[in-house]
Amino acid sequence: MRAINYGVVLQDPEDAAYKFCSTVGSTAQSYAKTQIKQYLDGGWTVTGVQRYSRGKVDLAADGQRASVSFCDDDSKFYGKEVKSKRILKTSPSDKDYYYFEIVMAASLEAKGLWTAENVKVQTKAIQCRA
Repeated sequence: MRAINYGVVLQDPEDAAYKFCSTVGSTAQSYAKTQIKQYLDGGWTVTGVQRYSRGKVDLAADGQRASVSFCDDDSKFYGKEVKSKRILKTSPSDKDYYYFEIVMAASLEAKGLWTAENVKVQTKAIQCRA
């Protein structure tokens, strides 16, 4: 998620950070690029505080894959127009909460490195409200 935000701030849908953190050709990599591109196309960047909580990791029996899940609270995280620098503040709502499930795979090339393969996102995840 931080690699996506980094790409948004750089305004670069080809930034190396998300590519390093995701499996080549995976749906996770496609998701990251799409998210960055949406901000770029809209002329926006991001600002504010994004809070993650309720993190959980379930390791597969073979030890080569893991499911990582967490909540994302964007109630103080906003879009910002690149040209005008105007912050697009919104009133807090259920739209500020997301629940992520990311399938991670152990790297075959680098011991200890895990990359994202698949991302599922639940929007309006009211179970993630503090």
